[in-house]
This record gives sequence, structure tokens and C-alpha cells, in this order.
Amino acid sequence: TSALTGIFVLTGLSGVKVLTKAAPPELLSNPGFETPVLPAGDWALVRQAGWQAFTSGTAELMTIWGGAARTGNQSIRFVSHGIPNFYQGLFQAVSVTPGETYHFSVYVENDSTHPLKGSVIGQLSIEWHDANGAEAGRLWSPAWGASLPATEWTRFEVTGAAPPNAAKAHCVIVEKGQGQPVANCVFFVDDASVVKVSEE
Repeated sequence: TSALTGIFVLTGLSGVKVLTKAAPPELLSNPGFETPVLPAGDWALVRQAGWQAFTSGTAELMTIWGGAARTGNQSIRFVSHGIPNFYQGLFQAVSVTPGETYHFSVYVENDSTHPLKGSVIGQLSIEWHDANGAEAGRLWSPAWGASLPATEWTRFEVTGAAPPNAAKAHCVIVEKGQGQPVANCVFFVDDASVVKVSEE
């Protein structure tokens, strides 16, 4: 569905006219993780969704999941390791214009059966990269952890202006173990979005 903003204008005897303004275009591909389509309760590797995965050297415990979703039928399921300072995540790179402002958001839900415990957290980041691929800066969202609700989806977001030498933004969703992680803790991520912020 396309998001539209309605503006009502009084036009005298002709009544009320509704002018519509399209929402800014989505810059991510497969932001709701609905591709590939999975049977209910099934899973697939994150790479099949068009996102890139990375880890600290531990096994990749992130999957497209057909058992929980905010919208649609699928989300990404993160499962923690019990190894101190482990990390794992996924990202998508989008082209950016220096000086323009970009907004990255996702919805996250804790798992009621295997909730986050210990020092395990999740977080978003925007990593700016120049035309040669070198990192040119990084922004972080607030983190989520053991207090994340398991009964509703919570939105996390980060916004920032691309630096003068930026060519791409890596939009990153990462899980970090930190000092005292607990294994097999689960959270779900759905409805990611990256848009260029209007100047209006």
C-alpha cells in the first residue's frame, strides 16, 4: 500500500477538495522481510531476503521467521549466543546525497518464551561510507534489552544528515552480547524503513 497525506482545501461553492501528497519513497528493498515466502513456522537464511549478514565469528543465529510478524507474515528472528562480546547483525546499503537527512526505523518485539536476559542488547546504526567504501561516520539509535515488551511491537529509530563525503549508508540492525550474555534469548524485527526526510 502507498501512504498518502491528505490536505483539505475549501474551494467555495465546489465544496472540499482533497489534495494528496505521496509519502517519501522507501529506500530499502524487502523492508518487511516478506520475501522469500515461507510456510507458517518455517525459516530461511537472512541472505535470502536481500540483506547482508555479519557476525563476530560465531555461528549466524538470525533467520527469516514465519512465526511472528507485526505486518505481513514474516520477520527476522535473532537468537543470542552465550559468548561474551559476541555480535551479529544484518544491513542493507542505500545510496545517499551529502547534506540530505535520512531516517532509519524498525519495529522490535521480545519473545515471551525466550526473552532477552543478561547483557544482550539490540541496536540500529547508520554507517556512512564514501565512494571508496571507507567509513565516514556512524550514528546509533537507543538500545533495547531485557525490558523490551513481549506483548507489543516497539519502534526504534535513528536520523541524521549524510556527511560531505558520503556516497552510501549502511543501515544496520545489530545484536550485541556485551559482558554477560545469556544464550538462546530471542527478539524479532519487522517493518524496517529508510526514507529521505523532507525539508518541509
